[in-house]
Amino acid sequence: MKRLDMSLYKKTGTLLFGTRLKRLSDKFFNDLSIIYADQGIRFEASWFPVFYLLSRHKEVTISKVAGELEITHPGASQIVTALKKKGFVNIQQNKEDKRVKKVILTNAGKEKLSEIKPVWRALLETMHELPRSEGASSKALELLEELEDEMDRVDLVDLVEKKLQFNRFLEKIEIVPYAEAYHEGLMALALNWIAENPDTIQGNMDWINQTHKLVYESQTHVILLAVLGDRTIAACAAAIDAPTQTARLTLIFEKEQISDQIIQILLDKTSLELEKKGITEITASVETASSNILKLYQKNNFKLKEIEEGATVSFAQLYKIMG
Repeated sequence: MKRLDMSLYKKTGTLLFGTRLKRLSDKFFNDLSIIYADQGIRFEASWFPVFYLLSRHKEVTISKVAGELEITHPGASQIVTALKKKGFVNIQQNKEDKRVKKVILTNAGKEKLSEIKPVWRALLETMHELPRSEGASSKALELLEELEDEMDRVDLVDLVEKKLQFNRFLEKIEIVPYAEAYHEGLMALALNWIAENPDTIQGNMDWINQTHKLVYESQTHVILLAVLGDRTIAACAAAIDAPTQTARLTLIFEKEQISDQIIQILLDKTSLELEKKGITEITASVETASSNILKLYQKNNFKLKEIEEGATVSFAQLYKIMG
């Protein structure tokens, strides 16, 4: 049964992130409870933070307990009140400011602290010396600290909500083959591309003037479009040279609307269409300054052939062997 649970955790990955952390936490606290019990010490893990703070300070305020544990003031008050009922701490008002409540150990609390300190020391030493299967020291505590730092660094709520918004945007994108119905949108996209990227044309935009003929009559081109509503936001055109079984790609897009994922899908689907036509090699020319685009081509198994220097920009000549 345990092996099935581990399989589920691994298969779902981050979707059970919180559950996996809780599982580790529950196991740790269960082991700790057994250790205390075996030593004849009656101590609950939830008491530890207050006892630890009072082992370092003669007295602490409830506000300090809340701040150190990063919990609410009522939450800290609840923990302290539970310890007071057990007779381990007293709660006193500050003479200067009666709104401030101080927490101090009772004699029973001091005795309990003396009992548990050796367990803490042994636990700390053991955690730093945890063995791995190879015999080297474990890095469990270092990894935990890295995880805590990483989770503190990011705003998970904001990032997930932005990702949801982006994914909804992606769902509205359609990848379609060129058709007359999309011609006007393709022309608008091409015009904007030429205006914004005049140095990147290199004479490879001739397909724009005879799109329908090249796609449907001579069938020397494969053109796929990314369409958002009534607007074409990206296009991938492949000029086919049947005798050599090669094709040359041209990629144009709206920089404001495009994403790596959309370009990735366009490249993937264009490669599939060309493979159906028996193409054995695909080439492309990409501005060397377009690092993101170059990385996407690389993910699609394109390799660098050479660098060509233009009048104002340099181009990476890429190729991909099919099959």
